[in-house]
Amino acid sequence: MKYILNKKYLLVFLPFFIALSCSQKGLISEKFSGEDYSIPKLIPNESLQRNPTFIIYGDVRPGYRVLEKFLKRKNWYTWKMLIFPFYELYLLGNGIIGRIDLSRNDSNYGYKERTMIRDAIYNEAKQSQVDFILNTGDFIIDGRYPAHWQRFIKENKIEVTLLDEIPYFPTIGSHELSNDSTFGLKNYNAVFQYPRFYVIECPDVDIFVIDSNIILDQDQLIDDDTQDKLFYRWIVSKEESEQLSWLEEKLAVSDKKFKIVSMHHPPISFGMHHSDWIRTDWGKNLIEKRKLLLKMFHKYGVQIVFCSHEHLYEHNILRYEKSGINGYDEIQIIISGGGGVPLRGRSSPEKIQEYLDYYRKEGLDVIQVKQKEMYHYCLVDVDANQIKVDVIEVKEDVEKPIRLEETFFIKKN
Repeated sequence: MKYILNKKYLLVFLPFFIALSCSQKGLISEKFSGEDYSIPKLIPNESLQRNPTFIIYGDVRPGYRVLEKFLKRKNWYTWKMLIFPFYELYLLGNGIIGRIDLSRNDSNYGYKERTMIRDAIYNEAKQSQVDFILNTGDFIIDGRYPAHWQRFIKENKIEVTLLDEIPYFPTIGSHELSNDSTFGLKNYNAVFQYPRFYVIECPDVDIFVIDSNIILDQDQLIDDDTQDKLFYRWIVSKEESEQLSWLEEKLAVSDKKFKIVSMHHPPISFGMHHSDWIRTDWGKNLIEKRKLLLKMFHKYGVQIVFCSHEHLYEHNILRYEKSGINGYDEIQIIISGGGGVPLRGRSSPEKIQEYLDYYRKEGLDVIQVKQKEMYHYCLVDVDANQIKVDVIEVKEDVEKPIRLEETFFIKKN
């Protein structure tokens, strides 16, 4: 009897034991050969001799089935419950399968959406003859797992040759876990040949790519004192220091008409990550650090900040009164987080007003232009006098798979 019970328990838990052994933390360099995972650096020195046309998008990572197809309230409060008698079994099946996937840290949900976006971007890149693609982060669910990187490579380098054909610039996201020097950062460095901080230089625009995880350390992988030191070394200079931070030094020496920053975490947002900057467990003095960061952007004439992190599209404007004359200097803050990750719904009008009031109390003059739950990418075209940004929605529509959602311009004579 004891043997039978043990055997039953073994049969129940065997799938979990097998699953756990399938996906483990480690170095991708020890699991796969270099030619299988390394993304070629098609622009060797991050410098272009002409003003670029490029695609920018972010949040291409998969999701967890148990969360998207089981745990969310909307899965249960639906008309399908009344019409289809076995719909509950469908949900329970997703819950069981999803729980097994979660136990092995295998996020595989959303393949159709990821490849829909990938194919749209690949086609746009060839049609518009773009100079490069800039991703604003979150390529995988956990950068410490080689299998997660392998899925990203498979979908973007093997199923299509996007990564081999088109220069692909990365911005480190929160899920790459770059603050983990044991696995996360080493795996990122093995896949991409770009550092955590770098500049893409063009005739009339410089694009400053930064790793914002040293500001917002959501997995608490580095202590607060180290985090502060990294912030002042890489992002914003200390007032009493004679040594400028990396970013301030690069901004200060840039004489280009246009300056763009790419960072994963949005400094201004109206989604669920609005509260990131008021968390005390992700770093010290985050509200003050945001003020210092935005003040520096204004000081050195940054016109656009591209981000992701929120799983939708958002366009906000941060305004500063011009000194001595009427009018405003504006920083466009674009959240392009619809690259294939499961989307999140837009905020209610009441919540948006609450956040607007909060920003005003913080002394930030913020205007929300648009927020929309959609899969999308941005097509950016730079010339000597302006930057044009087309925001393009991607849909599951055979006849009209893409539509222009918004166009805006940054002009400077």
